[in-house]
Amino acid sequence: MMGVAAVAAAATLAFGAAAADELNGKQLYLTRTCVACHGKGGAKAIQSYPNLAGLDADYLYREMKDIAEGKRVSGPDARGYPRTQAMKDVMNVATDDELKAIAAWLATQAPPPLVAGDAAKVAHGAEAYSNAACGGCHGDGGAKPLENMPVVAGQKKDYTLLQIKEIRGAVRTNGQAQMMKDVVEHLSDDDAEAIAEYLSSTERTAGK
Repeated sequence: MMGVAAVAAAATLAFGAAAADELNGKQLYLTRTCVACHGKGGAKAIQSYPNLAGLDADYLYREMKDIAEGKRVSGPDARGYPRTQAMKDVMNVATDDELKAIAAWLATQAPPPLVAGDAAKVAHGAEAYSNAACGGCHGDGGAKPLENMPVVAGQKKDYTLLQIKEIRGAVRTNGQAQMMKDVVEHLSDDDAEAIAEYLSSTERTAGK
């Protein structure tokens, strides 16, 4: 049985390791230039890139691996380059442990502030989200997904809409994309846009 001093020492070591991992994740996020597209703390992404703060660490890690291995691709940006190409170049020079550290750190970051959407579109989106049974995988308001599914609550509407379109068009095919394709291919453009508006205005909980 461990004495009080030994227990305290073990707790201190564990805390120190956790703190080091968190610091490492933050440093890697900055030095690997993730901040350039996803913003401070992963909560201020530019253009149609996603806000990553508060997402599940396992999901983030899997997506980074899929991008690195070419399993997840995206259509061209305004310059004609695949949106995932720059990230693929970065992920390919990162180790597994580095990717896990980045993912773990991002999961602890405060989710981005909600952006008030158009009330009529939000109401339309809530109804379309329910009718399409999106909550069966992503949970109420997109905040409580099944295992291996992403939180979609509080995500930028431009990014969410882009993913719906790319999954519908079989551009993005990794992970559970085929399952989602079976759903979103029946959505009208108006419904897809309204769902993205609705989800951007719902609360995301950090790390889930």
